[in-house]
Amino acid sequence: MSKKTLIYTEGKSDKNFLSWCLDVWKNEDHFDQAHFDIIHVEGKDKLFSDEFCKRIENILKNKNQEYRQVCIIFDADIKKENQESDAGFNNKLKHIREKFKEKGTDFPKEQIFLFPNNQDDGDLETLLLKIAKHDEFLKCFESYLECIKSKEYYKPIKNIRKNMLYAYLEVFELQKFFQYKWDTNNKKNE
Repeated sequence: MSKKTLIYTEGKSDKNFLSWCLDVWKNEDHFDQAHFDIIHVEGKDKLFSDEFCKRIENILKNKNQEYRQVCIIFDADIKKENQESDAGFNNKLKHIREKFKEKGTDFPKEQIFLFPNNQDDGDLETLLLKIAKHDEFLKCFESYLECIKSKEYYKPIKNIRKNMLYAYLEVFELQKFFQYKWDTNNKKNE
């Protein structure tokens, strides 16, 4: 078998979503999941650990027997919702590349993809909310938020876009979408 592409994602939801996409696109030879390994690193900072950096460096220098290429798929995050200095598309891309340079690795920016669309601030949930087919349900949720904001006691709700997405998924009984690695071969879900 030929060498695979290794994809690092920030979280398990990202990994599950990409696995699902690869299963959907598997009729195309180059999208067959057998050509990819997806590993979620459980948070962006773990990507820069010595263990991951050494492995990435070996792949980039073609010294790895299993992988021909390595890619990173993370959230760009939204500046106004996030106090971290690397929030936002440009900041996140710069941060990732600088962290690798500190470790002595010149990671190609072409092998980094940042949700939602590799150019704007956002995350996987931003992408999924943009492609949601039933906009009227999202409008209901937005009305609910406006109602909460109009009350005397109001604190910003953390992860509001994620809550909106999960409420949307629940309407269609898809709430387990991010909980499982989907198995399209009729085996047991993990």
